[in-house]
Amino acid sequence: MAQTALRVREASVKRAKTRNKDAWIAAAILTPMFLFWLIASGFPTLFGFLLGFFNWIGLNDTPNFVWFDNFVSFFKNPVYTAALWRSIWLGGLVTSVTVIAGFGAALLMNMPLFAKGFYRTIWYIPAVTSTVATTQVFNTLLDTNNGVINNVLKSMGKEPIVWQYSVNWGIFWIVVYSVWKGVGGTALILLAGLQSVDPTLYEASEIDGADRWGKLRYVTLPGLKPFATYIVITSLISALQIYEQVLFITDGGPYGQTEVLVFRIYRDGFWDFNLGMAGASSLIMAIVVIAVAVLYFNRSSKAERQTTIPVKPLKRGQ
Repeated sequence: MAQTALRVREASVKRAKTRNKDAWIAAAILTPMFLFWLIASGFPTLFGFLLGFFNWIGLNDTPNFVWFDNFVSFFKNPVYTAALWRSIWLGGLVTSVTVIAGFGAALLMNMPLFAKGFYRTIWYIPAVTSTVATTQVFNTLLDTNNGVINNVLKSMGKEPIVWQYSVNWGIFWIVVYSVWKGVGGTALILLAGLQSVDPTLYEASEIDGADRWGKLRYVTLPGLKPFATYIVITSLISALQIYEQVLFITDGGPYGQTEVLVFRIYRDGFWDFNLGMAGASSLIMAIVVIAVAVLYFNRSSKAERQTTIPVKPLKRGQ
């Protein structure tokens, strides 16, 4: 008994040493990454949020602590509230169209096609291309005098369109570009979800008399729900922070009618050097993004719990 207890103790000590060794290795790997994040992102983000409580206009000015004055000014100024509201509904529109288009693309890529890998690569190329370069291609297409689209309209006897002076066309092209940029990644994730659905569920639905729509509704969509939740949350967070599309396609025009909140933050911080308002707007943007993501996740989780069929435990003798 004594020898057995000694061996058990030695094995326990050995396991503890192994765990400690693994913990030290993990800490050695993660610590430099954490320090890099802290220096490159953590401290600048925190500093930017703290700027919202100071009145600081111009780098040569002395910052003055003003409590919540910048936040009050934000909600009293229609320029900021309009930019915030535009960010929310534009982000929701981009996310909705991207998810729907990505789902359709995933269904097409899941079909038995020749050279499927080539098509999947083509769909994903926009996600890894430079935004600066691709927006310049869009601007070439939309040039008022020599743009490809206006040249086609002229050849048809139509009047050319001055895209930069139209709010609706500006919003349209921002949405088109954002969807084109994000649909590839969305489609590949949903494709992975489609291929993870158990094939026996489709066989069972066919036995029950389900048609193609029935299988899509009762088998495919429920199987894709975890993937869809992840896609919607990440896409919504990204879409709420749209900036580059606005900067390079419309530059916030005409007359600020396509200006979103992140673009407004950029103007305050780097054009007007109103660092206090830029910090306040950044903090409000962060709160909105977190709130939207949490609300959608809680709603999705609640809906999933409500659709779960409760199983009654069997009584003894059954």
